[in-house]
Amino acid sequence: MKHRGPENRSEAEAYGHPSTSEEDIAAGNELADRVCRELHRAGIPAYVMRPEVTRQPGARVEVDDSQDDHAGGLYIRWSAPNLAEAGIKAVTEQQDPAAPEWKHHAEVVLLMQRALIGILRLAGFSAVPAEDVDDIARGDVYVHG
Repeated sequence: MKHRGPENRSEAEAYGHPSTSEEDIAAGNELADRVCRELHRAGIPAYVMRPEVTRQPGARVEVDDSQDDHAGGLYIRWSAPNLAEAGIKAVTEQQDPAAPEWKHHAEVVLLMQRALIGILRLAGFSAVPAEDVDDIARGDVYVHG
């Protein structure tokens, strides 16, 4: 997900690409804050991804501000930087996309996807595997707005 601040939205509109309304963006940000609060209550580190925020371990929550059927929802990606770095290093050095370190990282991401979906559904959110709405978002969670 790419965060689209006011300057990015203005530029997109200048090139004929419609942007999400300020109201929809505000609603998405409020939903992101609610999701983070619920994950914190469950003991899960979570943060809303914004341009000024650096990536951290835990649940990274991003507002979907695209102009498609899912606008206003959220993508949640589990971030485990040390595992990801070890996996990438192993794949690069071994020239093997099935390196055990990468498989370990991928399995942790999928386990956390299931855990996050369960926690959020218990709290009343409509959460699904993100690949149900975006086939390239394997391992992420999608929360409908």
